[in-house]
Amino acid sequence: TDDEDGDDAMKNEVPKGETEAKESANKKPDIQIFGSVRVATNKPAADAEDHGHSHGHGHGHGHGGTCSEHETKKTENTDDPDLKFAPNIPEIDLTNERLRMIPKGISGLEKLQKLTLRTNAIGEISRLSKMRSLKELDLYENKISKIDGLDECPALTSLDLSFNEIRKIENLSSLQDTLTHLYLIANKITTIEGLDSLKHLEMLELGSNRLRKIGNISKLQNLKELFIGRNKITELKGLELKSLEKLSMQSNRVVTIGDGLKGLPMLQELYLSHNGIQRMEGFDAIPQLKVLDLGGNQIKKIENIEALVELEELWMNNNFLTDFEDLKQIKARELKTIYLEQNPLSKDPDYENKVLNALPTLTQLDADVRRLF
Repeated sequence: TDDEDGDDAMKNEVPKGETEAKESANKKPDIQIFGSVRVATNKPAADAEDHGHSHGHGHGHGHGGTCSEHETKKTENTDDPDLKFAPNIPEIDLTNERLRMIPKGISGLEKLQKLTLRTNAIGEISRLSKMRSLKELDLYENKISKIDGLDECPALTSLDLSFNEIRKIENLSSLQDTLTHLYLIANKITTIEGLDSLKHLEMLELGSNRLRKIGNISKLQNLKELFIGRNKITELKGLELKSLEKLSMQSNRVVTIGDGLKGLPMLQELYLSHNGIQRMEGFDAIPQLKVLDLGGNQIKKIENIEALVELEELWMNNNFLTDFEDLKQIKARELKTIYLEQNPLSKDPDYENKVLNALPTLTQLDADVRRLF
């Protein structure tokens, strides 16, 4: 359906990674190390293609600790496994274990700092009582439909609920003094809400949802990175964020920039590729910008860019540029990279020389082998 377009595409783009080979079911149980606890599971082996995913903000999944003085527990039922963990364990990773619930043995682990439960079938956030030290909670790619059950995680700084079935942002006020990173990629969210209390939030990822407008984020004055690509947003409005340094709104339905950038005095990276933008404008408000991506729009002329003297990268590929004279509008002192491929002017037989003459500081032209020295 139209409301679900982009979800599958987004998921396919997420690189595969960090998956261990599984033994066949009729062999000895798999041994997995979680800190000082050695847990044996005799669940059926996963198929070769049954991988976990790793997305762009780079969460790692290393198994830590030692094998000495370990406990062993066989897991017969992955619907509700009875796993035991050392009380002082700092990190647990149960990625791709076919869990339907958060294991009951996790509750009350007051020394636990990082809990990874990626790529399971967990339906609700529960059993997280007395998690006084928990800083990172990763529930990426499960079946969670409601944000709840986080009241006893007072130290949480990073929460990943990407690739779930969440429709509403709610019940996060208990994290108002600690949460800095919130990932909600590829859910079913239609409205930005429930974030006002998160005064320390620095990074918000809402890509591949069902948003049609930007709103209710004006109180996030410590926000530095906002990702809202692959939605259905039509206007560049509602952005009054004094600390924002990176804004990604790729693959939306924005046609006009207008004065939508005026509330972003610290912006350094702006990604607006694959919208319907027809005219370059509004850049006077962000003279410190270093990266500008306007690829895949409907722009016919490079203009109104003179204020961007700090610009280092400019992406204008897949537009309708025809005139090399437009390049004179670029006043950046140290422009290193420009992408102009798939424009009419890129078909000129003397294309490379004309670009270099206009922009002598370049070290890379386009995405192919034209790396300049």
